[in-house]
Amino acid sequence: MCSTAPGAIVDPVQLGRARPEWIAARVPGTAAGALQAAGQWELGARRSFDAQDWWYRCRFDAVSPSPGRTTVLAFGGLATIADAWVNGIHVLRSDNMFLSHTVEVSGLLRGSNELAVRFSSLGALLEAKRPRARWRAGIVEQQRLRWFRTTLLGRMPGWSPPVDAVGPWREVVLEEREGLSVEQASVQSRVNGVDGEVAVSLRVRTFDAGSPEGASVQVGDAQAALACTEIEADVFLLHGRLRLPDVDLWWPRTHGSQALYPVAVVVRVAGADFVIDFGRLGFRTIEADTSGDGFAVRVNGVPVFCRGACWTGLDVVNLAVPAGSYAGPLDLVTDAGMNMIRVAGTMHYEDDEFYDACDQRGILVWQDFMFANLDYPTLDDSFRSSVTQEATQFVSRVQTCPSLAVLCGNSEVAQQAAMLGLPRDLWSNAFFDRDLPAIVSDLRPDVPYWGSTPSGGTLPFNVRAGVSHYYGVGAYRRPLEDARRCGVRFATECLAFSHVPDPSTIELVLAEGQSPFHHPAWKARVPRDVGAGWDFEDVRDHYLELLFGVDAATVRSQDISRYLALSRVVTGEVMANVLGEWRREGSSCRGALVWFLRDLWPGAGWGIVDSTGLPKAAFYFVRRVLQPIALLTTDEGLEGLALHALNDTGAPLEAELELALYRQDGVRAAAGRKPVTLPARSAVTVSSDTLLEQFLDVTYAYRFGPPARDLAVGTLRSHGEVVAQSFYFPLGHAFAVQHDLGIQARARSVGNGTYLLKIKTKRFAQAIAVDVRGHVAHDNYFHLEPDAEREILLRPLGGALKLQGTVQPLNAYASTEIAAPG
Repeated sequence: MCSTAPGAIVDPVQLGRARPEWIAARVPGTAAGALQAAGQWELGARRSFDAQDWWYRCRFDAVSPSPGRTTVLAFGGLATIADAWVNGIHVLRSDNMFLSHTVEVSGLLRGSNELAVRFSSLGALLEAKRPRARWRAGIVEQQRLRWFRTTLLGRMPGWSPPVDAVGPWREVVLEEREGLSVEQASVQSRVNGVDGEVAVSLRVRTFDAGSPEGASVQVGDAQAALACTEIEADVFLLHGRLRLPDVDLWWPRTHGSQALYPVAVVVRVAGADFVIDFGRLGFRTIEADTSGDGFAVRVNGVPVFCRGACWTGLDVVNLAVPAGSYAGPLDLVTDAGMNMIRVAGTMHYEDDEFYDACDQRGILVWQDFMFANLDYPTLDDSFRSSVTQEATQFVSRVQTCPSLAVLCGNSEVAQQAAMLGLPRDLWSNAFFDRDLPAIVSDLRPDVPYWGSTPSGGTLPFNVRAGVSHYYGVGAYRRPLEDARRCGVRFATECLAFSHVPDPSTIELVLAEGQSPFHHPAWKARVPRDVGAGWDFEDVRDHYLELLFGVDAATVRSQDISRYLALSRVVTGEVMANVLGEWRREGSSCRGALVWFLRDLWPGAGWGIVDSTGLPKAAFYFVRRVLQPIALLTTDEGLEGLALHALNDTGAPLEAELELALYRQDGVRAAAGRKPVTLPARSAVTVSSDTLLEQFLDVTYAYRFGPPARDLAVGTLRSHGEVVAQSFYFPLGHAFAVQHDLGIQARARSVGNGTYLLKIKTKRFAQAIAVDVRGHVAHDNYFHLEPDAEREILLRPLGGALKLQGTVQPLNAYASTEIAAPG
């Protein structure tokens, strides 16, 4: 790879004469990634990759194929304005990074060959005058980006690292084809009663081999013959249906198992069998229930509370990631009790492996098409043709994925226009209202289409109808009660906070002796809205003061370690409170997706997982309220404390529900319990007044005299084992810091570098932070009631390390060293 001035070199011949400086470049990858690997650039350093032309070249050996064969170059994705030459012959121009291209090069190959690709300076192209947009979107600085099909990731100041996506970000493959090629394919599954049906339609071309002698579709152990119709010379349509009796259904992870069936088409041509592998498909029904101005997802006829997060990709520099990279991050998603991921219109379409991994793990995917906020020129014929092809290619690529739950036209286009006071007829257009739904209906009729997120209310950003982006609790600093008061129906974005990472990640941002919160390197990575006089650390400080009753600035200036500890916990407590409120029985809300799952780079970003893949404190708080079997508590004021037991699984649960109240000195003041039966996919709500034998003003709502208790603990047990627990603080979260809580922590090896850590406490221990370098705790920042103990797994992050670490409750002055085996 090399760089040249915009427009200075127009073809490979001129490039050869110029003798530029070349560096090695990984493909798939980007110009930024190549420079980073060469030590010539690092993430965070200011550089406009859009300001130059970038040339890639690859020399390879290949010859023209023999008769009956053909050779093609397949370009998976080129960001963004690209031209390609083979042996000096121009073969491709692409102006859409989301499009793939296949170019026949059979007659151009001559033994020793060269592929050259030029990525033209987008910055130079943005200078050209074009019709002005009807509104200005604050998400980007350059409004003419609306004309170019490229990701906004890296180009959104305020919350995205400044790194423009330029280069061959998808694979470039030389492929020799023989006998048969597939030009178009449709494989659609549906549920018919208890049976499954698969409809197949393939357009295929043969190479000097005549017509197919036979074809069949195979799904699992079943197969059926396909009809063959010649539609033009050497081009044939293969079509047919296969019915599978009594199929196993595919479910979200929280609600059941993930039955997947391998599917392939076998075509016999000139005595040889060609197997076309379509991966695996699942049988399920998905419906968007919009009755009563709401929005809810029903899977296989069952209402599902969709909970999860917005996906940000795993490599903001290269975009593409090596095979196997999705497993760990998506395992965290399922471990957190989440069942939905949203790929937002500000990002990019993910690899096939991502969608396959979601299929396997039972993670529903809310998929935006890659449009966000801007006034896209969909009336321009060339632009409309390009984005129509883009949408068709993408939906065709994921046509067998059962995890695909919603296809959404765009992110915040309707909201942007409405918030600027523009008339209603500008909030959408025919492309989002007619063209995209038609593509979805044709290729994925089993997937609901939604025009824009947010939308559905009188104004697109109203939260009491349709789909919303809820930041009442969060950016708008509303009280926690706002989560119920607003009547949210389905939040595809919500609860954005600047989450403080653990110390090991802070060390990636700051050098020794540098302090967070005012250092430029730290503040550059704190999310902010462009033009606002505040950032999301200010938002966090607001809730720190609200929940813990302290002055954030004073704590930060006097005891930064204490401030860090409080900051980690407070965002988790707020998120758990709101998500618990929305998930409870009787809530108006049927879905909530946190903004984000994972940070784009190290720092106190929106992610509940940091950019290295380590969970932050907030992750663990969210995890506890989103599990398939969970216990939630809500303050119902004069009606007492409500305990909500939930069972999303496909099996019934016999359990015992207990409520224990503790005095300020840690003594258990009262307790009550009762058996509960939770049928499959059900919930039950029990009032504290039902559990206790006498009136005790658990929520301290009546306030007859001074408070007598400051802790309530709800516990759900099955067969004597704790399956869920919830803590309620009637007087707030500010517990006095003590010298001795009676904490003990001891670990024992269970093999392969994994340890089982047992923690005991005499007094109430608040948000216990487990810090073991080289290991990650399966649970962390959890509460322990007085005279309780807890066991958690510590899994190694890398090679074998001697176990060394501490545990420290938020209400303890000092940490306790973990006693490790010798």
